[in-house]
Amino acid sequence: MNSRWYNTAVVVLWLATMSWLVVKKVLPPLLVGEPPSYSQVVEAQNRDPPVGWNVLWKGKQLGWALTDTKLQPTGLTEIRGRVHFDTFPIGAMMPIWLQPFLGLVKKPVDQLRMDASSELLIDTFGRLLHFDSAVQLHPLIEKISMRGTVEGGQLELLVRSGNQSFSHEVSLPPKALLSDALSPQTRLPGLHVGQTWSVPVFSPLWPTKSPIEIICATVEGSEPIFWNGTAENAWLVVYRRDSGSGAGANQNVTGRLWVRRDGAVLRQETMLFDSTVAFVRLSDKETAKLIETAGPRWWAFGREPTGKRP
Repeated sequence: MNSRWYNTAVVVLWLATMSWLVVKKVLPPLLVGEPPSYSQVVEAQNRDPPVGWNVLWKGKQLGWALTDTKLQPTGLTEIRGRVHFDTFPIGAMMPIWLQPFLGLVKKPVDQLRMDASSELLIDTFGRLLHFDSAVQLHPLIEKISMRGTVEGGQLELLVRSGNQSFSHEVSLPPKALLSDALSPQTRLPGLHVGQTWSVPVFSPLWPTKSPIEIICATVEGSEPIFWNGTAENAWLVVYRRDSGSGAGANQNVTGRLWVRRDGAVLRQETMLFDSTVAFVRLSDKETAKLIETAGPRWWAFGREPTGKRP
């Protein structure tokens, strides 16, 4: 008798466990689809020419950005990005932990420039191999560089500034889409409402104790956006520090993306220091003009773009 009740309890417990597994792990991907992967993103971006961006803060244009994805002869894919601020409102945007450096600046703070670059290398299976990122505030601080190498789900980071360096190790969530905080995403194909995935975000400008942060991306619905003279009904992707919802959820928002139905990101908002910076995608014609202005080695530091931006 006791054995029969024991066996029944085991079966009921097994059914309850499997029901939870199906509801939480199996049904969501079937209903809303798998989140975008590196393979999908790289395949979509490899078909695109370089993408240019206007960089805005409080509606004012401060600079430009460029992103390019190239398939190498080896089969590896290289994603390069550059963000350039002509004028960086450092006094209004810089957090408290960096403000002591303002005393080192001899020229007015509104004359500061900022450059940031990133380079990611993806293998033939859509897996991130390593990345390099660098940022410089002219003439505030020396260039800060960060290099990350992925091995077996572990990300090994090395951050350098002048003669100083430190290392850091982070466990990456499965199928995570690593992102540079200062480089806009150009493509997110195959989106559907309800999709969610992890985004490890890195930046050399963050405090050394936390150069990388794991945030949650969710497709929360669709929203109209006016881009390049046309009204588009775009997917709204929200980045949060956690997947919570409710009244307090907005306090955890670190970024938003408006993605056209073909996967093209039209606008991205991200937190830079203590302010929100917007990247607005340029048309192909405007991007070509920007590349002509910035020069053939636009991703490299050390030279000033000439001429006027589009």
